[in-house]
Amino acid sequence: MEQILMRTTLRKIGNSRGVLLTKEIIDKLNIVDGQEIEVTMNNDSALVLKPTKHKKKKRPPLNLDISTWEAQFNLAIKKGEQPEKDVFEGMSNKFDQSW
Repeated sequence: MEQILMRTTLRKIGNSRGVLLTKEIIDKLNIVDGQEIEVTMNNDSALVLKPTKHKKKKRPPLNLDISTWEAQFNLAIKKGEQPEKDVFEGMSNKFDQSW
């Protein structure tokens, strides 16, 4: 016996149409934003949503070669990335003041 998990309406999204899934459905399907979902139709003309296996994004390996950091820093600035502000700027402690 089929279980109705939700009722929704077809909505216009740009030139396409779509349905919104509730958080409950998203949690049951164990899907994440941007994940592919296969849509199939069974013999009763019912749509079946099946999430594809999502791949975790791999981080690039950590660069421990200090000699390349300046070049990478300059490239990041060129791309428009801004360095974080120094959260400790203007702060001092007794050790700093003893110099």
